[in-house]
Amino acid sequence: MKTKLIQLLILLFVSTAWSAQGQQLNVSESINKAGLQRMLSQRMAKNYILVSQDIGTEAARNELDESAAIFEENIFHLNASIKDNKSKQALKKLKNNWYAFRSFALSKADKEKTEQIVKRSTELLKSAHALVLSIEYTSRANSDHLVNLSGRQRMLSQRLAMLYYASNSGYKEKIYKQEMHKTARQFTQALDKLIAARENTPQINEALDEVANQWRFYQTKFDGTNEGNFSPKTIKVVTESLLKEMNSITKMYEVQSTKENNYASWIKPAN
Repeated sequence: MKTKLIQLLILLFVSTAWSAQGQQLNVSESINKAGLQRMLSQRMAKNYILVSQDIGTEAARNELDESAAIFEENIFHLNASIKDNKSKQALKKLKNNWYAFRSFALSKADKEKTEQIVKRSTELLKSAHALVLSIEYTSRANSDHLVNLSGRQRMLSQRLAMLYYASNSGYKEKIYKQEMHKTARQFTQALDKLIAARENTPQINEALDEVANQWRFYQTKFDGTNEGNFSPKTIKVVTESLLKEMNSITKMYEVQSTKENNYASWIKPAN
């Protein structure tokens, strides 16, 4: 697995060395990119657990390697784009947490270490979220908060899957189920806020309606109001669909926020 990761990193380095050298992310893009790190922290933990349980092992290993490579690439872009001191400090903490997490997550998966991977991924998630908030604080666009909120839904989709698989590991099953129920409620609350946002375009509203229709059907299985188990395949299909839909919506908010930021930069403050 480490050999494949090295190959992926070499390919990413070669491609980004030419296309991304000196490229600067704007504020909205940086929020989105930092938000992706939250999602990837949970995605890697999910796949570690899948490998440890021998569920779809090859696909899970490939997804874990790919997620680690994307995390590295995102660090590269953020490092080149972040200028304010508070965000730089937040990025430094994220990188330190990432280096520790990377060594653990890419080692041989062990079912007995389920509790450790959940804990470590949660710590990485918190540092990524702190970076998102620090970048958002520098924004002039009100809709950048929606980039953050929408991007967080991507993370919650992967955290739901990670906690579900962890709850079937034989370790702290009750605790992980309770945390999964809490995560599902957070997804519902944030989705309701996004649907009610005044900044939504017709395209965003249509996309959010699609997510809501899908989520309403499955949410009771995740939030504990309707007991019953999903198959691992169903969990993967549902959470991957939510991830893709919310990633698309987050990009729409990013484009909208970039326009708002550009407009604000033309407005001179009153004397």
